[in-house]
Amino acid sequence: MDRLRLRRPPLETERPMPKFRFEFLESAAQPPIHVEMEDLETAKAEAKRAAKEAMLDGIAAGSDPTSWVTKIYDEAGYLVATIEFQDLVSEAQRPGQADEAGEPGVMRSG
Repeated sequence: MDRLRLRRPPLETERPMPKFRFEFLESAAQPPIHVEMEDLETAKAEAKRAAKEAMLDGIAAGSDPTSWVTKIYDEAGYLVATIEFQDLVSEAQRPGQADEAGEPGVMRSG
């Protein structure tokens, strides 16, 4: 199964972009993927997006993906971020909280 379908953002300028290595710790060993991304925040956002796809694939295959992890390393080989799939499940269970907190001073009626 192709575990991660990373999308490289479109190039805005010709400046070199940093490379990140994504490693996937799942039920089956997956090879690391090396991708150029604009910055760490872009790499984390893409890892989360791809992790959600991987979770759906895992659930469809009968696996429990909540223990899976994606680790992101910079070009020098330093671990710069860890995406725990369990945290993504927790985020998905709280979608309404961000909306209510995003509008201070607005009260709900009814």
